[in-house]
Amino acid sequence: MTKLFILIFIALGISNISFAEQYSMRSCMLLPITDTAGNSLGYKVYEGLEEDLIEKGWCDYKPSSEVIGIFSKYRERLPEYLRDENVLKTVADRLRVGTIIRVSLEYEIDKVQVEMDIIGETGSDIYMSEKTLLNEMNPDLILTTINNWLDLYEATIPYDGKVLGVLGDQVTFSIPKSEGVIIGQDLSIKRLQGKRKHPLLKKVVEWDSILLAKAKAFNISSEQGLATIKVYTSSKKVVTGDWVRFEKPTRESQLTDEKLREYEQDSYGKLGEFTMALGFSSQTLSVDSANGSLKYGGLLYGIHAEAEAWITRNYFAIGEFSRYLGTLDNSSGSPDEGSPGQNSGTLKIGGGYKYLPLGFFYGPQVNLYGGWVNYSYEVDKSSSDGLGANSISGIFLGAGGSIPVKRELRIFGSGEVIPFGEFDDESGIYGSQKSVSSLNLKIGAQYYYTPSIKLVGMFNAINNSVRTAGSNSELTYRDTAFKFGAVFSY
Repeated sequence: MTKLFILIFIALGISNISFAEQYSMRSCMLLPITDTAGNSLGYKVYEGLEEDLIEKGWCDYKPSSEVIGIFSKYRERLPEYLRDENVLKTVADRLRVGTIIRVSLEYEIDKVQVEMDIIGETGSDIYMSEKTLLNEMNPDLILTTINNWLDLYEATIPYDGKVLGVLGDQVTFSIPKSEGVIIGQDLSIKRLQGKRKHPLLKKVVEWDSILLAKAKAFNISSEQGLATIKVYTSSKKVVTGDWVRFEKPTRESQLTDEKLREYEQDSYGKLGEFTMALGFSSQTLSVDSANGSLKYGGLLYGIHAEAEAWITRNYFAIGEFSRYLGTLDNSSGSPDEGSPGQNSGTLKIGGGYKYLPLGFFYGPQVNLYGGWVNYSYEVDKSSSDGLGANSISGIFLGAGGSIPVKRELRIFGSGEVIPFGEFDDESGIYGSQKSVSSLNLKIGAQYYYTPSIKLVGMFNAINNSVRTAGSNSELTYRDTAFKFGAVFSY
């Protein structure tokens, strides 16, 4: 017995078993089926039962090929090993399942006794135990019997899904493949308080839980959904791992298209986000002019606004506007104009695609986007110094993303380039452009102050330059900005 346990322990690569972690009862695995006739019938039943578990989808079936390979070496004492609590606990931890299905077949004269146990992740909790004597050794009849028992077991699971993430009053939750959930359906969120067992049989006979909140689903995908909490029934906070029970849909929850649109509009965070921030920018202006190489620098102050509208959960539109004012001081060279005034701004429109590997609100997001942008610069005009009003614009391409660090904190970053930019010399002091380059980098963090308001801080570096054919041959703007503000969900 000890030898088998050690082999499984090493083969499955377990270095630390967590007794606190709870796996979902809707994650299941099937142990090898034993019988008293050389396992020939047991193998047929195993194949059929595995196929049924995958097809029905009431549980997330975990293949147990690694475990079966080890058990096959100890076939003579297999029934004994399959009843060892330590072995079962090890298997559950490795496969991360909360339901272990154990089936045994025992022959009598022209009859077969079928026994099934449903075991929890501890290896000792018995959730269900059934036994019957069939009058014929028919694999199809045995499968039907076992499937009927599994249907009864599924009905006793005290929850439908589990909470995967919490953000303010919004929760994301898992949905079994066998469950049908609709937008507008009511949910109950509960928490396990304890399990009561039969004192002799070790069978779990009752689940003690408390109701934490009532919620309503407003977005559904194939295996997870999003809901807004409408009523809190406890002072305890909803956390990852809490139970979710789907309430039976009523006529009121079968929303018409018109009511559904109204409901979605009332759900904050459904349409998009608007950011308003104040900032200061350290700007450097370099120019090769008729007076030689000149360089200016100064601190500018201004506002920054941007909006993101969610067309769907994956496609979005963006817009951005900023304006900064200040004075630049000469830092090198001998210009005619020593301290010119500066007025710069950004105008951007575009759209893109979000890749959401773990859901919209709680997992990382990867954005690919593009559009049109215009960077405008208005410096007090001095033709000899190469100063005046001009702009760099064009089609831009960008990539970025964000990732949650904690439940309340998310960091983000992005990078943008203009592959084929255009230089507009409004003051007429430069010749025709030879080349234009533009790079925009951004990194920052958002803190969830309330469910619909986030505080934001960001660092933004922009480098725009142009080479021309005139006497003022090169112009470069470098902006290093820090912006602080708020993001409003609407």
